[in-house]
Amino acid sequence: MNAVARRITERRGRVIKPEEDLICDGCLSSQLAIFCHRCVMRDCAVEKGITYCTQCSDFPCQTIIDFNNDGRPHHSEVLINVRRQQEIGIDAWLDEQEKRWRCLNCRCIIEWYDTECPQCTTILPKQF
Repeated sequence: MNAVARRITERRGRVIKPEEDLICDGCLSSQLAIFCHRCVMRDCAVEKGITYCTQCSDFPCQTIIDFNNDGRPHHSEVLINVRRQQEIGIDAWLDEQEKRWRCLNCRCIIEWYDTECPQCTTILPKQF
């Protein structure tokens, strides 16, 4: 998370503290990452009383389509991920993600844009 905080700090020009600004317990929790405080999708879920976009009769709505297509590589998987959740269920999808976001060599947790494992320095395959 420290690497992510450094990258965001560089882009936004203000210090991002991983232990304060990047901790998130999910869209419907009171503990949100700094960039999730003003989120149209979160507001929609709260307003509709749903936990997942898959529970919405409007899925996929224009808001999530636009988010998916906003040019940020990690956003480009949103529709794929939500559809996969529908297909196999949330728990199975979480199991898949747990495996995906670990170094194949040492099993250390990796982050979206890591190019090498922070623990064993193995070169990682590009995720996006």
